[in-house]
Amino acid sequence: MKKENKIKLFGSIKVLCASAILCALTTIIAFICKSFTIAPFLRISFENLPIIFSGYVFGPVVGFAVGVCADLISGLVVYGGGWLPGVTLGAGCVGLFAGFMSMLLPLKKDYIKLAFSVLIPHIIGNMLIKSATFMIAYGTPVVQLWLRVPLYTVIAIIEYFLLLVITNNSTVKRMISK
Repeated sequence: MKKENKIKLFGSIKVLCASAILCALTTIIAFICKSFTIAPFLRISFENLPIIFSGYVFGPVVGFAVGVCADLISGLVVYGGGWLPGVTLGAGCVGLFAGFMSMLLPLKKDYIKLAFSVLIPHIIGNMLIKSATFMIAYGTPVVQLWLRVPLYTVIAIIEYFLLLVITNNSTVKRMISK
């Protein structure tokens, strides 16, 4: 690889550009799904899909960076500047743990590795970190936060099947391998 194409955090211009696109995609999905807010702590959204994809494909550091950047941009663009550090940390951890699961699991079956790369980040980032943030910041009772568990379980299942289709696409596979 040419020296001028190396970028410290992202490794290459291709990964940097793909990460920026995934950040933008997350912001667009957050904007669209904003109308599906049931309560301040409960929203039907698939904005984690590009974050999980970035961690799964490019690794935990890039996944974390995409999650944090996407949350900061979404907070500014979609929610008018509202920002909770715990929610940003949760979004970063979604990408981070998606990357860790894809790197560290010694599984030969990609579809099982992908399942862990979707489920574990949702448990840690959305069900634990973000729920704790809502409890601390808004005083949301734990009983209400338990509603996030079945919601994010269903969202994780849907995102798993979408990512399975995306990662098995021959064009995507070719772009990732380059």
